[in-house]
Amino acid sequence: MRKEANDLGRRVLELYVPGKGIWKCRLPDGSYNEVHHCYDFGTTLMNIGDMMPASQKREMVEFFQRELQTPTWMRALSPYDADAAFSVRPDHQWNGAYPAWPADAGRALFALGRGDVLLDWLPGLAKTANQGPCGQAHFVEEAQPAISGGARKAPPQLPYITDWACSSSGSWVALVIESLFGASVGLDGTIESAGPGAVTALDPAAVLRGLTSGGRLVDVHADGRVEPVGD
Repeated sequence: MRKEANDLGRRVLELYVPGKGIWKCRLPDGSYNEVHHCYDFGTTLMNIGDMMPASQKREMVEFFQRELQTPTWMRALSPYDADAAFSVRPDHQWNGAYPAWPADAGRALFALGRGDVLLDWLPGLAKTANQGPCGQAHFVEEAQPAISGGARKAPPQLPYITDWACSSSGSWVALVIESLFGASVGLDGTIESAGPGAVTALDPAAVLRGLTSGGRLVDVHADGRVEPVGD
């Protein structure tokens, strides 16, 4: 299975567009389209980032900051993509993003060692939560003015047709547990820490309380300590 995964990773890497930080999509007729979408940014870095040279990772971060990131949210699709005029659905277009995409982008940034980019971005993302649960999509600030300091939820009416809330919270939970606190769960359910988490840059005394796995309840500290609740 590892051999098959490595072979697949190498085939995916062949689709990278050097110098641009983006990926190509191979069509059935053998031709290619260049795709400026956030999904490729997040999934490739989280899954095969260890197979990429440093120059490619740098280019991908530059693409993210240049074409996708905004102060309180992000674009799912770059306005420079050929498909940018196809729709105004903000979950996958230039005018907004599905709520899992900022969290996955943040996890990707941590995976390649650029947690500093996310930490600078977090205050703006936090303001977007002032509206309650994340919507199916939020607008970027250039498409709709911010509300309560954060990216405005997209409405259910045409042409946007997005719900007021979306069950993408798992992506944000993973961002906090795995990236900010550096905790992971082993095959036996044991919760471990990779050492001092990135959250120390925000609050060295931060504690993630009541993390549960395999019947165990622990507190994870910013300095990397994992303590059973009650000890």
